[in-house]
Amino acid sequence: MSYQGCSGLAWAQTLYTGKPGYMPILLADKVAALTLVYSIGMGLFHRERTGQGQQIDVPMFETLTSFTMMEHMAGTLFDPPVGKPGWTRVLSPHRRPFQTKDGLLGVLPYSDRHWKQFFEISGKAALFEDPRFADMPSRVKNIDALYSIVEEIITQKTTKEWIELLEDAGIPVVLVNSFEDLMKDPHLEETRFWQITEHPTEGKLTYPGIPSRFSKTPGSIHRHAPELGEHSCDVLEECGFSDHEIKAMIDGEVITCAL
Repeated sequence: MSYQGCSGLAWAQTLYTGKPGYMPILLADKVAALTLVYSIGMGLFHRERTGQGQQIDVPMFETLTSFTMMEHMAGTLFDPPVGKPGWTRVLSPHRRPFQTKDGLLGVLPYSDRHWKQFFEISGKAALFEDPRFADMPSRVKNIDALYSIVEEIITQKTTKEWIELLEDAGIPVVLVNSFEDLMKDPHLEETRFWQITEHPTEGKLTYPGIPSRFSKTPGSIHRHAPELGEHSCDVLEECGFSDHEIKAMIDGEVITCAL
């Protein structure tokens, strides 16, 4: 959580709640881990081309700051700065899921065509002629007013009605899922995203599937999460350590190894 704080992520929550807050997911750990994975891939590519290895460091503070500020450099991108940091459209406190008559929707008209159709569908076609909303630069300058209008419009119909109307028009729209909703989401069920494995001591367990799909080398969850030290010896043997060296590490309590 500390890295959400120092990287600006916790501060960003003030736009919605008035107070800084932590996202209720292990965001810093996951972003740093993903960055490490692709960094290792780049290092392996370099080794394949040159035969040379190298040390790779992925500091969490810098990684989270890069993740946060990539789209928020804004005027500070220039030297000297020509404005403050922050992407106005994304920072609007009204940019959030909208309440329908009976639920929540993520609605995001984007292009001029999207907005024209959205206003027509809503019975407010004249709004597209409003100079505040007629083109992208104008909408960005007046984003709070625009999203406030959208918020009011969305309350006028049910979730089902909006999905049918917006999908037919090709306007981006999604249901806002809870954690429970995700476990029974029709798309995830159809793609067999949730994977069930048999654990030797815990019984049947459900895991998220592997989202990346490889045409030649598809991944799969084919065994349970290891017990503490279950694979330590195997990994060390693959790395070239002798039985004597591995035993010395076990005796010295350097590692735990399930024998």
